[in-house]
Amino acid sequence: MRQTQRIADSYRAATVKAAWYGPSLDELLARISPELAMTPPVRGSHSISELLQHLLLWNERIRNTSDSNSLPPWKPEQDWAEPPIPWNELVSRWSQSRELLEEKIRNFPIEDLAKQVPGRNYPYETMFNGIVEHTIYHSGQIAMVLSMLQSRSL
Repeated sequence: MRQTQRIADSYRAATVKAAWYGPSLDELLARISPELAMTPPVRGSHSISELLQHLLLWNERIRNTSDSNSLPPWKPEQDWAEPPIPWNELVSRWSQSRELLEEKIRNFPIEDLAKQVPGRNYPYETMFNGIVEHTIYHSGQIAMVLSMLQSRSL
């Protein structure tokens, strides 16, 4: 199996179905109402909606990175400063972005995986593996927030 196929398959497992560790992100999102999505579990923490919007932001950054379009510098204060997107629109935009990013990874030229990402000091292979890890990390946060919010209503 090609390396790009393996990375794309891992991304698909984390986001759609067949994650070995628990529910995929899409499986989690199917259980979340707009009301739950907008509710932070504790004061000062991120809501599910904010976490998903953060994932969308980075999906789009990775998806739009190419030899002619460098990956924007990481500025933590900007990662969480975007205006909120209504929940149903956010889920729709996430799904579309997810599909397009998976397609980009799956069709990425294998010979370019070792090339340096413009604007970074690591190769495309690291960036693609990183977005899988990033998605799993924040999916775990979403699962924890959802559990916290659901336990309040018991």
